[in-house]
Amino acid sequence: MGTPLVTVISVSYNHSRYIKENLDSIKNQTYKNIQLIVGDDASLDNSAKVFQEWLQSNNYDAITNFHNINTGLATMLNECIELAEGKYVKIIASDDYLHPESIETCVAAMEKSGDEYGMIFTDFWAIDDNNQSTELFLQYNSHNHFFNSDGSLKKDQLVKYNCIIAPTVLMRKDALISTGKYEPHILLEDHDRWLRINEIKKILFINKKLAYYRVLPTSVTNTRNERMIEEDIYIRMKYDKTGINKSNLFHYISTKYRNSEKIPALIKNEYLQYPFRVKRLTFALKNNISPFLYYLLLKFGKKIK
Repeated sequence: MGTPLVTVISVSYNHSRYIKENLDSIKNQTYKNIQLIVGDDASLDNSAKVFQEWLQSNNYDAITNFHNINTGLATMLNECIELAEGKYVKIIASDDYLHPESIETCVAAMEKSGDEYGMIFTDFWAIDDNNQSTELFLQYNSHNHFFNSDGSLKKDQLVKYNCIIAPTVLMRKDALISTGKYEPHILLEDHDRWLRINEIKKILFINKKLAYYRVLPTSVTNTRNERMIEEDIYIRMKYDKTGINKSNLFHYISTKYRNSEKIPALIKNEYLQYPFRVKRLTFALKNNISPFLYYLLLKFGKKIK
């Protein structure tokens, strides 16, 4: 196996407590041809200082990108990717960390698989704030239907449900670059990226636990949570090429309409372009008819399929 350069991008926002463990895991990789880029998006703690102190004490070369003003993760990632020189790119939040063989195993599999694969991901350990094992809803061993017989992810899986945990991923840089920059207005930037790559390349899975994913007590506000739910609906609609989400999308939007609940513009506009939209719901959205008239359309019209 060759040893192509791998760019590892470690990004922080208020992760000072975890940065040392994250960087130690990168330094301790069995794969050594690594370009390290570290970024901090104007953390309120001393994350940037922890990065600098670790790099100095370990005499480890890295490119630093420290913001004085918080710009959001997408901007930080776009800036760091512009500095990436590797054939492969791994992006990891600095509260997560890697098994020592993570990069070596993933590079070997990608080099063997060829250019038809744009990225690879692995199984993982879920851990809590104190590095203790914790339960997570995602268990690959009970979801073999996610995958094809060759270990690749089924093409429609990410459209139905995002089953990829970010710190496990290694991407080809050419696939990352060719699928465009991260969009600042998208909170679910990982899911959006996986789906972009999924449209042009295959995605490989390794059934080995090679990363530690930290599950922290949620600090997500109600407003942010609602936005993430909206984005999940939007993303699964945007990339649906077969109508696999038609029924679920119709039920979600139709229920909101009948209950006179606000339908976010992001979802409404995308649904009006959705190839598998239901005509009566589309008519209601375009003409802003009353929920009662919409109810009559559903009740006395032909059965929605």
